[in-house]
Amino acid sequence: MKRSFPTLILILSFVSVISCSFRRNEIQKEEIPCLKRVVILGFRPVSPIFKGSSYVRCPISNNTFRGERVSEDVTATMTNLFLKHISNNKYFEIVMPQMVENEFLDLYQVIDNTRKKEILLNYIRQIGLAFDADAVLLGHVFRWEERVGSDFSAIKPASVSFDLHLIETEKGKVVWTEEFDKTQRSLSENLLEIKTFIKGKARWLTAKGLADIGISEMVKKLLKTQRKCEK
Repeated sequence: MKRSFPTLILILSFVSVISCSFRRNEIQKEEIPCLKRVVILGFRPVSPIFKGSSYVRCPISNNTFRGERVSEDVTATMTNLFLKHISNNKYFEIVMPQMVENEFLDLYQVIDNTRKKEILLNYIRQIGLAFDADAVLLGHVFRWEERVGSDFSAIKPASVSFDLHLIETEKGKVVWTEEFDKTQRSLSENLLEIKTFIKGKARWLTAKGLADIGISEMVKKLLKTQRKCEK
């Protein structure tokens, strides 16, 4: 008997997202305070651990990711995507990255590259205190591999990896961390990622499009922690 296959068969050739399998340190859950004012430092690139290495390590979580050198254009794109999703939140006031003095960011980069977590967190805390903020938000970009191909036919899928940290200023402690480490796959390879497939409108996403989905998810999770603070 001749069978006709529905549109789903065509859809299965499109896309979803699957995580890369790197070992992660367990992220300890902390009580997130009610936030009234938050400094946004934005995203920064993280260089490979060794010259010629394809691995990078977050200076805050110490987790390792498959990575590469990331340009400042990419981190600027990531920061803009993040601001797009969080700027109009109803829970806390934002101190924009532009308001933070250049010397703060330059020194942050020097400390970041030393990979000394205690020194880095203390410095981030000082930035928060300088702006009378309850916390500081910052992220790192580890990988940004662009799609090769078009929306409907990709020779190589997009792949991105980044994280986001919330550091409270009272003690300079990390109270919230989220990671996004994804490479796009066809939906037929991973039916469990149907939600991301739908968000991507059944297309092969660019690196920016893939990152935007990840940032959107992160912001939603963060803002959900502030619902308890509504009066």
